Parts: sequence; structure tokens; C-alpha cells
Amino acid sequence: MAQEKLAAKIFDSIVNTYDRFLNFGTFCKINKWQFDLVKNTPEGNIFVDVGTGTGEVVKKINQVYPDTKVVGIDVAFKMLKTASKKTGSRDLFIQASAYQMPFKNNSVDAVLSSLVFRHLDDEKAVSEFNRILKDGGCISILDISKPSKFIYNTIYFFANKIFRPIGEIIFTKEEYDYFMESIENSKTEEELEKLMNKYSFRKIYSSKKFFGMVVVAVFKKVQ
Repeated sequence: MAQEKLAAKIFDSIVNTYDRFLNFGTFCKINKWQFDLVKNTPEGNIFVDVGTGTGEVVKKINQVYPDTKVVGIDVAFKMLKTASKKTGSRDLFIQASAYQMPFKNNSVDAVLSSLVFRHLDDEKAVSEFNRILKDGGCISILDISKPSKFIYNTIYFFANKIFRPIGEIIFTKEEYDYFMESIENSKTEEELEKLMNKYSFRKIYSSKKFFGMVVVAVFKKVQ
């Protein structure tokens, strides 16, 4: 898909600055939010981190659930190489699409994504997550959420006006526009829950962060 090729190009081009940029863009809150994501995902044997990037979520899974096997997937090959070096040899990293993951039906205990879900075709992604998850498995999401109109307009203003000059030093205009479009594609917590309910997932945890502009939510498969 064209969007996946663009995503791979963008994230491979910023692999050396991505962690610093993410810390800057979240006011150094990202590690705390990711730990919240992992700790509120019920323990299991096999976790998949979708859009694993530099492997930060995988690192945190290893710390919280040391006996869990973790597979990180991403479309960006250089990101995967960085993640593999960062986390060590115990974890498996695979270049793969979120829409065609190399796992058997009903074989995975949890699918996690950190700041990735809004970049995806949500219907196709959740359908694929549903396919690979065991009954009782979980989808755990950390992402930008559309809060009140005022707060949403505020975050959009900061991203488009305040952070854009810095972003365009790192990215091209086309690439930064990709990130801005992803903010526009973000969902409210209610919209996210409605989508998950459609595929027989029920919310078991949620927490709003950063004045409601970020949400951590965990959904359990209850077919």
C-alpha cells in the first residue's frame, strides 16, 4: 500500500532522532504512558507490538512480563534493526504489514500499539488483530485522542504552528503533512470503543492523559 511505503520511508529516515523527537513532542511523558499501556494489558504468553519502531514498548514488556514472548512488527526496516540492537536477542522483529501479520489464527494473547493506530486503516487493522488473537486476548492502544473541540484545536495548533518548524528540519513537508493528517484521523475514546465493540471487543481499561489529548485503552475479545 502507498501509505505503508510512505510510512516506511518517513520512519526509516528519522530512525536516529525518533526517540528524542518523541520525548520532545510528549514533554517527556511517553515512557510513563507506555508503561501504563503494558501494565494494564493482562499477562500472556505471546504479545505482538504493531508499529514497534525503535522497540521501546518491547523493552517495557520485557521488564513487566519477563516470561512473555514478544514479536515486534513494523514496515520500516531500519527501525526494526534499531529495535533489535536495543532490546537484545531474546525478541523477534519482523518487517510486516499490520493488515497481513505472519501469525496463525487465535495464536496471540495481546496486540499493542503505541502512537500507531491512527496511522492505520482502522477497520482492516482491527479485523486482522481479531483474527490472530485468542478468545480473551486484548488490543491495547496508546494514541492521540480527540478530546473537546477546544483542546483538539489547541493540540492541532501546537502541532501545525509551534512544532512544524522543528518537524520540517527533520522531515520534508510531505512527511510532516503525513503526521498532521494522522492527527486529523485520530478518534475520540467513544469512537474507538464503538469500533472495538463492532468486532466483539469490550473495554477493560482506559485512562486519559495530557488534558484528554492522549488515551490509553485496553479492549478484551469476548466472543
